[in-house]
Amino acid sequence: MVKYLFVLTSSPKDFFCEQTLVAIASLRDHNPNAFVTLLTDDKTAATLTGPRAALKDAVDEFKALTLDEKFTPMLRSRYLKTVMRNVIDGDFLYMDSDIAIVDDLTIPAEWAGGIYAVLDFHTNLHKAINRKKVLNNAKRLGFSPILNDEIFNGGVMFAADTPECRKFFETWHELWLYCVNKNFPYDMASLAEANFKFHYVTRKMPGGWNCQLAYGNRFLPTAKVLHFFGSRIIDTCGHKVPESMNLFLPKILRKDFYTNLKNIPVKVGADKKITINEYYDDVILHAKEEFEYQTKKVGAAGAYIIRSYAFAKSLAWIYKKAPFLTKLLSGIGKIIG
Repeated sequence: MVKYLFVLTSSPKDFFCEQTLVAIASLRDHNPNAFVTLLTDDKTAATLTGPRAALKDAVDEFKALTLDEKFTPMLRSRYLKTVMRNVIDGDFLYMDSDIAIVDDLTIPAEWAGGIYAVLDFHTNLHKAINRKKVLNNAKRLGFSPILNDEIFNGGVMFAADTPECRKFFETWHELWLYCVNKNFPYDMASLAEANFKFHYVTRKMPGGWNCQLAYGNRFLPTAKVLHFFGSRIIDTCGHKVPESMNLFLPKILRKDFYTNLKNIPVKVGADKKITINEYYDDVILHAKEEFEYQTKKVGAAGAYIIRSYAFAKSLAWIYKKAPFLTKLLSGIGKIIG
């Protein structure tokens, strides 16, 4: 049996708990028999009470690790991610929480015994927009210069439960701790170095298994997991968002979609299916259609622009500093739509 694994570090002040609940709801919509595991830390576990307790009800396996109380939330998150293979038994498909599952996630038989992921930015390193940054970080840390030209995105990873895979994650964790001591607490460089040390054992998944929306429009038709990245979730600052803005800001990318969920009753059935209300259930079930709508209306090139980090950053600034400009975007959306 394959487990579908999520890692959570959260407090009532953020919306990571609600984000994870939405991700799991989308998983169960398309994979009703999925066995879901949640790995968290002791501080987060203590907060999963009241409305937040629905998340515990929604999973089949819950595990909390006691971590150094001095760890920041970021360190707790990366710690859990790098040790997950060695504290969770069984093959698993790990997924970040800033995603929506939109199709069947039955693991292909040929993945048995291996580690699989999708290339970061859906491209080889020599074509990646952050190539210099990646290579400079590797050099700074004394790591390999990425000889196989592949950097994998850690947002979706399949890891079999084998001695080699466990050793791989043990090495990844040790390398991450080394990075932390070098004041570099991120996990991508250590993942790349672990892959180097294990002779590039990580294999490529088809792009649709981790469709990174800002860069992977070509994988949208076959997407199984939409990875929209937390950095592209927009705070609309309480402003009403008209339907014509859906073109530029799909509902699932709005911060209040998650923060409002803090005050909405969530039902978890005996079969673990999550039911919120008609609006939420519909948005979650049809998440892929919102992005297909973008491509249909503005084409692949236009979709690339409005899903980019630069556009998201600009839109966030507009809502915060110049909300009147949203009327212009709304008008454009009405014309195009």
